[in-house]
Amino acid sequence: MGKSFKNKSRAVMSVFSVAVLLLAYMPTGFITTVFAETADTSVTVSNSGPDFKGGTDVYEDPASDSTTPTDEGTSLAFKATAADANEDNYFLVICSTNSVTPEGGTGNAPACGATQYCVSTSTAAASGSETEASCSYTTTGAEPESNPWFAFVCDDVVGSICSSASQGTLVDGSESPFKVNHDPSFTALNVDAADDPGGDVVFTATASDGDSDGSADTVQLFVCDNAGATSGGCTGSTYCSSTASASNPSCTYNYPAVVENGNYTVYGHVFDSHGLASASNPQTVDYVVNNVAPVVSSVVVNGTSNITLTENTTTNINITGTVTDNNSCQDLVTVEASLYRSAVTYTNCDTNAEDDDDSCYADVVCVVDGGTCTSNTDPTATYTCTVSVQYHADPTDTGTEYPTENWLGSIYALDSGLSDDTESAAGVEMVSLVALDITQTSIAYGAVSPGSDTGATNQTVEVTATGNVGLDTDLNGNGNGMCINTFTSPTCPADKVDLNYQEYATAGFTYGAGTDLSGTATELELNVPKTVDTGSTVVGAADTYWGIGLPGVLASGSYYGETIVTAVLGETAGW
Repeated sequence: MGKSFKNKSRAVMSVFSVAVLLLAYMPTGFITTVFAETADTSVTVSNSGPDFKGGTDVYEDPASDSTTPTDEGTSLAFKATAADANEDNYFLVICSTNSVTPEGGTGNAPACGATQYCVSTSTAAASGSETEASCSYTTTGAEPESNPWFAFVCDDVVGSICSSASQGTLVDGSESPFKVNHDPSFTALNVDAADDPGGDVVFTATASDGDSDGSADTVQLFVCDNAGATSGGCTGSTYCSSTASASNPSCTYNYPAVVENGNYTVYGHVFDSHGLASASNPQTVDYVVNNVAPVVSSVVVNGTSNITLTENTTTNINITGTVTDNNSCQDLVTVEASLYRSAVTYTNCDTNAEDDDDSCYADVVCVVDGGTCTSNTDPTATYTCTVSVQYHADPTDTGTEYPTENWLGSIYALDSGLSDDTESAAGVEMVSLVALDITQTSIAYGAVSPGSDTGATNQTVEVTATGNVGLDTDLNGNGNGMCINTFTSPTCPADKVDLNYQEYATAGFTYGAGTDLSGTATELELNVPKTVDTGSTVVGAADTYWGIGLPGVLASGSYYGETIVTAVLGETAGW
């Protein structure tokens, strides 16, 4: 505008100068008329292309360099402000090479000669109020690690003109090229051999990162209990994590001291040194906890006390013990006990088929004690095993068949495949139980005349062993005879039959050949066998034979008395 004005001034001055000359050379006295004419002027203002506004330049937002590359799949913005002498709107365009073609016509964006990363919308460039243009490019991962770029600003008019290329000059990491961070390769999560509770397992990722601009990227492994993780670690529980490694990172997980055996699935996640996750996350693998055998300890029979039986019935005694399983006490499937005479041994008393109520009580079910084994992280349980011992179980104290032996107990524990058994450290004695029963509670001789006897007709009294030994018997009469009508005291109040009129023997006899009954206990070598188990209980038994004679003079009536039969430990040869 100013230039056009100056040219017009020059034209006017030229006309004025000519007029002056003419007046100067006109003769004196002439009157002359001067005519002025006007000349039109014109100028065409040409298009001037935009350029990056002074003091600024194109830049990346955020800066994309070796330290902070742009992760594949994310967006990178390019920003710049342009000034245009014609105050035309402009486009910002980012190209892969120093080549751009403006497109004529308002609203037509320029095009790159090669790859076009992005182009902005038409942006105002009015003088003094220029607006920053911005466009963004989303990386795909197909780009190389380093990507040069060239920025242009082109005005949005017919006959568009583009600026020279700029690659940024801020020198803060936001200039060309932009860097793409590629996700690390992760093809497998591997695990070493199975181990026992308390042992170690090593997880190794087959992983690496091909990015090496500046310094090579490293990779890190997180092993998690679920499929969630960030570059900061697992979103759930962490088994282990590696340090940064050039490739194939690994970490070690220490099993808890108590853990159930079996297969456990874990999830591996790999991240590069910029925190970018592998596209292959997560990889899964199963690690294995071995089944370990239970351990039985502290087996005690009957609280270490000798066993005292109960006549003609069973007696409950306890075997107690501790079972430890590092796969958890809840892993135990079977806990059983056996009670046996020491010479029998556990090997011959560990199945029900070997049961023998005289010497072996096998496979007795044990019950876990309350307050123990409360969770699957508890390795230890204590057990009580109740054994019902028959009254005829073999005695082992002095004077019996097995005085050098005792009774032992073992506890057997089985988990999901492995077992252990342990015998009590100390045995206990099975105490002799000397006891009998008689099948007849009355010896009825029937009618006998004074001065006569029963002859060869005997009354039989069977004696059975109701303890665990063979028997003889002590026999004696209570008082000094049989009393007429009643027996109320050892001294008969009226007529009586003296004790010695009764006779006994171990076999049938004729009266006069037996042994006289007396008021003093007298041992009869009856040799009642010990009650035994031969597949079914065989009760030891033997008969005594009885007869009576009467004095020549005796009042008629019924006479009553008492005969005492006392069990005596028999010689073992007679058992």
